[in-house]
Amino acid sequence: MIELPKTIRPARFDEIPKNSTAFERLQKIDNAKIVEGFTFKLKEIDNEEHKEIPFRFFSEININNSRLWDLIIALTDLLPDLSSLIIGDSDYEPHYCDYKAKIDLIDSIKKFKIELTEDAFIEWGIIFNDKESLTEIFIPDSKYIKFWGVDIDGFKTIMTKFDLNQVEDLEFIDEYPKVREPLRLFENSIMDTNELINELKK
Repeated sequence: MIELPKTIRPARFDEIPKNSTAFERLQKIDNAKIVEGFTFKLKEIDNEEHKEIPFRFFSEININNSRLWDLIIALTDLLPDLSSLIIGDSDYEPHYCDYKAKIDLIDSIKKFKIELTEDAFIEWGIIFNDKESLTEIFIPDSKYIKFWGVDIDGFKTIMTKFDLNQVEDLEFIDEYPKVREPLRLFENSIMDTNELINELKK
Protein backbone atom coordinates (compact mmCIF):
# COMPACT_ATOMS: atom_id res chain seq x y z
CA MET A 1 0.00 0.00 0.00
CA ILE A 2 1.13 3.57 -0.68
CA GLU A 3 2.26 5.87 2.10
CA LEU A 4 -0.90 7.58 3.33
CA PRO A 5 -1.00 10.86 5.27
CA LYS A 6 -0.96 10.30 9.02
CA THR A 7 -4.56 11.51 9.16
CA ILE A 8 -5.91 8.60 7.08
CA ARG A 9 -5.79 4.90 7.81
CA PRO A 10 -7.74 1.79 6.87
CA ALA A 11 -10.48 1.03 9.37
CA ARG A 12 -9.94 -1.75 11.89
CA PHE A 13 -12.32 -4.69 11.98
CA ASP A 14 -13.55 -3.68 15.45
CA GLU A 15 -14.65 -0.33 13.97
CA ILE A 16 -16.93 -1.88 11.35
CA PRO A 17 -20.25 -3.67 11.97
CA LYS A 18 -19.89 -7.39 11.34
CA ASN A 19 -22.00 -8.90 8.56
CA SER A 20 -21.94 -5.56 6.75
CA THR A 21 -20.83 -4.75 3.20
CA ALA A 22 -18.06 -2.58 4.65
CA PHE A 23 -16.79 -5.49 6.77
CA GLU A 24 -16.66 -7.72 3.68
CA ARG A 25 -14.86 -4.99 1.77
CA LEU A 26 -12.30 -4.50 4.54
CA GLN A 27 -11.45 -8.21 4.40
CA LYS A 28 -10.10 -7.63 0.89
CA ILE A 29 -7.84 -4.69 1.66
CA ASP A 30 -4.67 -6.77 2.13
CA ASN A 31 -4.83 -7.62 -1.57
CA ALA A 32 -5.86 -4.15 -2.70
CA LYS A 33 -3.96 -2.53 -5.56
CA ILE A 34 -3.50 0.75 -3.68
CA VAL A 35 -0.03 1.38 -5.10
CA GLU A 36 1.80 4.23 -6.77
CA GLY A 37 0.65 4.69 -10.34
CA PHE A 38 -2.02 6.24 -12.51
CA THR A 39 -5.05 5.47 -14.63
CA PHE A 40 -5.54 7.00 -18.07
CA LYS A 41 -8.80 7.40 -19.97
CA LEU A 42 -9.40 9.34 -23.15
CA LYS A 43 -12.50 11.50 -23.32
CA GLU A 44 -15.51 9.51 -24.48
CA ILE A 45 -16.69 11.40 -27.55
CA ASP A 46 -20.10 9.69 -27.49
CA ASN A 47 -20.71 10.50 -23.83
CA GLU A 48 -23.33 13.27 -23.67
CA GLU A 49 -22.01 14.46 -20.29
CA HIS A 50 -18.52 14.94 -21.74
CA LYS A 51 -19.59 16.44 -25.08
CA GLU A 52 -19.44 20.08 -24.03
CA ILE A 53 -16.44 19.75 -21.65
CA PRO A 54 -13.17 20.61 -23.45
CA PHE A 55 -10.73 18.05 -21.98
CA ARG A 56 -8.93 15.25 -23.85
CA PHE A 57 -8.22 12.79 -21.05
CA PHE A 58 -8.83 11.99 -17.39
CA SER A 59 -6.44 10.38 -14.91
CA GLU A 60 -6.42 9.36 -11.26
CA ILE A 61 -3.01 9.21 -9.61
CA ASN A 62 -1.80 7.44 -6.46
CA ILE A 63 1.50 8.66 -5.04
CA ASN A 64 3.18 8.38 -1.64
CA ASN A 65 2.00 11.29 0.50
CA SER A 66 5.54 12.61 1.00
CA ARG A 67 5.75 13.12 -2.81
CA LEU A 68 2.22 14.47 -3.34
CA TRP A 69 3.05 18.19 -3.15
CA ASP A 70 5.94 17.94 -5.61
CA LEU A 71 3.72 16.13 -8.11
CA ILE A 72 0.96 18.72 -7.76
CA ILE A 73 3.43 21.53 -8.44
CA ALA A 74 4.86 19.66 -11.44
CA LEU A 75 1.35 19.22 -12.87
CA THR A 76 0.71 22.97 -12.60
CA ASP A 77 3.16 23.32 -15.52
CA LEU A 78 0.28 22.04 -17.67
CA LEU A 79 -1.94 24.95 -16.59
CA PRO A 80 -1.82 28.33 -18.38
CA ASP A 81 -0.53 31.41 -16.62
CA LEU A 82 -4.01 32.25 -15.31
CA SER A 83 -5.69 29.76 -12.96
CA SER A 84 -8.26 29.49 -10.18
CA LEU A 85 -8.13 27.83 -6.76
CA ILE A 86 -10.85 25.36 -5.76
CA ILE A 87 -11.22 24.93 -1.98
CA GLY A 88 -13.75 23.49 0.41
CA ASP A 89 -14.77 21.18 3.22
CA SER A 90 -15.08 17.61 1.99
CA ASP A 91 -18.70 17.43 3.16
CA TYR A 92 -19.81 20.37 1.00
CA GLU A 93 -19.55 21.63 -2.57
CA PRO A 94 -16.18 23.32 -3.11
CA HIS A 95 -15.77 27.06 -3.66
CA TYR A 96 -14.26 28.32 -6.94
CA CYS A 97 -12.08 31.39 -6.37
CA ASP A 98 -11.38 34.19 -8.84
CA TYR A 99 -8.78 33.64 -11.55
CA LYS A 100 -5.34 35.07 -10.85
CA ALA A 101 -1.77 34.66 -12.05
CA LYS A 102 -0.78 31.04 -11.52
CA ILE A 103 2.57 32.00 -10.02
CA ASP A 104 0.82 34.18 -7.43
CA LEU A 105 -1.74 31.47 -6.69
CA ILE A 106 0.97 28.90 -5.99
CA ASP A 107 2.90 31.40 -3.90
CA SER A 108 -0.20 32.05 -1.77
CA ILE A 109 -0.85 28.38 -0.97
CA LYS A 110 2.65 26.91 -0.61
CA LYS A 111 2.89 27.92 3.06
CA PHE A 112 -0.09 25.61 3.67
CA LYS A 113 1.60 22.60 2.08
CA ILE A 114 1.13 20.38 5.15
CA GLU A 115 -2.56 21.21 5.52
CA LEU A 116 -3.30 20.79 1.82
CA THR A 117 -1.58 17.42 1.54
CA GLU A 118 -2.57 15.95 4.92
CA ASP A 119 -5.83 17.48 6.18
CA ALA A 120 -8.35 14.75 5.37
CA PHE A 121 -11.31 17.12 5.71
CA ILE A 122 -10.20 19.50 2.96
CA GLU A 123 -10.69 19.03 -0.77
CA TRP A 124 -9.01 21.42 -3.18
CA GLY A 125 -7.60 21.94 -6.61
CA ILE A 126 -6.37 24.31 -9.30
CA ILE A 127 -8.27 24.80 -12.56
CA PHE A 128 -8.31 26.59 -15.87
CA ASN A 129 -11.44 26.30 -17.99
CA ASP A 130 -12.55 28.17 -21.08
CA LYS A 131 -14.38 27.20 -24.29
CA GLU A 132 -11.26 25.61 -25.77
CA SER A 133 -9.72 23.68 -22.88
CA LEU A 134 -10.12 22.32 -19.37
CA THR A 135 -7.13 21.54 -17.20
CA GLU A 136 -7.87 20.66 -13.58
CA ILE A 137 -5.82 19.22 -10.72
CA PHE A 138 -8.13 18.12 -7.91
CA ILE A 139 -7.15 16.57 -4.57
CA PRO A 140 -10.07 14.88 -2.79
CA ASP A 141 -10.10 14.27 0.95
CA SER A 142 -8.33 10.92 0.49
CA LYS A 143 -5.27 12.76 -0.88
CA TYR A 144 -4.71 11.33 -4.31
CA ILE A 145 -5.02 13.32 -7.56
CA LYS A 146 -7.79 13.56 -10.12
CA PHE A 147 -6.60 15.21 -13.32
CA TRP A 148 -8.45 16.44 -16.40
CA GLY A 149 -6.28 17.79 -19.20
CA VAL A 150 -5.50 18.38 -22.86
CA ASP A 151 -1.70 17.92 -23.07
CA ILE A 152 -1.26 14.15 -23.17
CA ASP A 153 2.46 14.20 -23.97
CA GLY A 154 3.18 16.75 -21.22
CA PHE A 155 1.22 14.69 -18.71
CA LYS A 156 3.00 11.44 -19.54
CA THR A 157 6.38 13.18 -19.37
CA ILE A 158 5.61 14.24 -15.79
CA MET A 159 4.47 10.70 -14.91
CA THR A 160 7.78 9.37 -16.23
CA LYS A 161 9.74 11.98 -14.27
CA PHE A 162 8.08 10.73 -11.07
CA ASP A 163 8.56 7.04 -12.01
CA LEU A 164 4.79 6.53 -12.10
CA ASN A 165 3.41 3.86 -14.40
CA GLN A 166 -0.05 3.29 -15.79
CA VAL A 167 -1.58 0.54 -13.63
CA GLU A 168 -4.50 -1.60 -14.70
CA ASP A 169 -7.19 -1.96 -12.02
CA LEU A 170 -5.52 0.66 -9.81
CA GLU A 171 -7.43 1.17 -6.55
CA PHE A 172 -7.69 4.05 -4.09
CA ILE A 173 -8.03 4.19 -0.31
CA ASP A 174 -11.54 5.67 -0.51
CA GLU A 175 -12.75 2.45 -2.14
CA TYR A 176 -12.30 0.75 1.25
CA PRO A 177 -13.52 1.57 4.78
CA LYS A 178 -11.19 4.22 6.15
CA VAL A 179 -10.83 6.47 9.19
CA ARG A 180 -10.03 10.20 8.97
CA GLU A 181 -8.50 11.97 11.95
CA PRO A 182 -7.99 15.73 12.43
CA LEU A 183 -4.54 16.99 11.50
CA ARG A 184 -4.54 18.93 14.80
CA LEU A 185 -3.99 15.61 16.61
CA PHE A 186 -0.58 15.33 14.94
CA GLU A 187 0.52 18.90 14.21
CA ASN A 188 0.18 21.79 16.67
CA SER A 189 1.36 24.54 14.36
CA ILE A 190 -1.08 24.00 11.49
CA MET A 191 -4.15 26.05 10.67
CA ASP A 192 -7.58 24.66 11.57
CA THR A 193 -9.59 23.24 8.65
CA ASN A 194 -12.35 25.87 8.55
CA GLU A 195 -9.93 28.70 9.26
CA LEU A 196 -7.75 27.62 6.34
CA ILE A 197 -10.69 27.30 3.96
CA ASN A 198 -11.87 30.80 4.86
CA GLU A 199 -8.34 32.18 4.51
CA LEU A 200 -7.87 30.68 1.04
CA LYS A 201 -11.29 31.83 -0.15
CA LYS A 202 -9.99 35.37 0.26
